[in-house]
Amino acid sequence: MGIMGQPMAANVHNGGYELMVYNRTREKAAMLAQERILIADTPAELVDWADIIILMLTGPEAIDAVLYSTDGILSANPAEKIMINMSTVSPAYTRNLKKCLDAGNITFIDAPVSGSKKAAIDGTLIILASGPKESVDYLEPLLLSMGQKVVFCGNAGQGSAMKMTVNLLLGIMMEGLCESLNLAQQLNLEKDLVLDSILAGPLGCGLFKLKSEMLKQNDFPVQFPLKHMAKDLRFILQTADEAGAAVPAAHAAFQLYRQGVGLGNGDLDFTAVKKSLEALNDQQNV
Repeated sequence: MGIMGQPMAANVHNGGYELMVYNRTREKAAMLAQERILIADTPAELVDWADIIILMLTGPEAIDAVLYSTDGILSANPAEKIMINMSTVSPAYTRNLKKCLDAGNITFIDAPVSGSKKAAIDGTLIILASGPKESVDYLEPLLLSMGQKVVFCGNAGQGSAMKMTVNLLLGIMMEGLCESLNLAQQLNLEKDLVLDSILAGPLGCGLFKLKSEMLKQNDFPVQFPLKHMAKDLRFILQTADEAGAAVPAAHAAFQLYRQGVGLGNGDLDFTAVKKSLEALNDQQNV
């Protein structure tokens, strides 16, 4: 029930589905309880109640904890149920997870999302789904309660591969915009003027428009945490290495996001990678 999970759960409920949720910190689910959404005390309790289980967690460690703990999902024998993982993890992790769930006769759908907090609230996420085609088709109305489009990517693992591909571009684009603004700042150009010039032309994409106010105000309220972009880029680098793909810009971007975590900016929006560049300015000017 974090930045993404809470609005996604609310949209499932608003779509007319009966819903039970679980969060390690029960207080984070309290607001949903006011909407007559059931709150589980353990993952096992949720699995006993539900036919379809959706995971929206921070990464492999959180998923493993929910699956394999004493009162975890697998302790409740979820055979013949459907599990949809919408968390961002590597394709390799996803394929291993599928093997584990196949052994328990659980239908597994790999369905990470493209979009951050605003898209989750608005129900305009892009769902990158993979797994059995007939199961994805069956689940499409549920998935569309959280998003505006379902993209079928192939066998389980290919949804995660698509997520790696999309987030590679996302991380590089944001670093590129911030690097451009950092240069402008050092050239004594007005930040608002630079952003207005960029947004007025062919570079004026939705991402840059969405983040422009943060950059103008130098204030980065979280929509997609910087620490999660650093985590995703780590997965991307591992995946690219396994695939034999050259991703030199990803290596450079990862170092800047990683530095942002080290500077204490991990819980800010990932647009705060600009602060990493400013820190490098300070080092060069010493």
